Amino acid sequence: MFYVSTARPALSALVTCLLLTTTVQAEDPISVKEIGSTCLLASLDDCKVLSAGFLNVNNYGDSDGAPWLAWQIQTGSSQDFGAIGGFVLLQYADGWTVRDSGFDGYFQLPRLNNDGVLHIPGYGQGTAVMNADRLYQIDQDGLALTAVDMDHWRDTIADRLPAGLGIWKGVNYDFSDPWSGYVARTALWNDDDANCCPSGGSAVISLAIEDHALVATDLVVSPPEAEAATQ
Repeated sequence: MFYVSTARPALSALVTCLLLTTTVQAEDPISVKEIGSTCLLASLDDCKVLSAGFLNVNNYGDSDGAPWLAWQIQTGSSQDFGAIGGFVLLQYADGWTVRDSGFDGYFQLPRLNNDGVLHIPGYGQGTAVMNADRLYQIDQDGLALTAVDMDHWRDTIADRLPAGLGIWKGVNYDFSDPWSGYVARTALWNDDDANCCPSGGSAVISLAIEDHALVATDLVVSPPEAEAATQ
């Protein structure tokens, strides 16, 4: 069972260091007393807090409460992107420290599933609405967090698609249910389509996490005539 709480988590044991493969390293502890109103890290100009909270686990075991995560979703602007959003991810280990952050997209509430996979949905600027999502795996003790490469599957998916079809924009990820499997859903574009108007049907891509990278395990393509028949 997972829940969002605004209470400071209690520690019953010494927490080991959290390790990330491609993230900001742990810094000195910072205060989260104003996490709901004051932007952390001061990376965006004219920054405002859109949402914030704590994401902990109730598993009735020794690690009850782990992984003691806190998060903040921001909006503002930067010299590189103009109007943009950001996120800050923290963990409690003898104080709140930043474990990852990003200021390259518009982010939504973090989601933690029953298999210790943490997903922060996000998308970039422009009409392509490319993915800016972040994905992490949490170990069984809820103490170590590892970033997952979300781009690996895209390097091989073109070989699985029918000739003349492509994925031109961001996809909709679903990591909510580890038992039924992870998927990405997307429209498909024909080579002569306009960017606005895909006509090649749609695809559901089955995904798995292997060696901390997303890989495509299956592909189901629905041609446009099949989609029309279901509408």
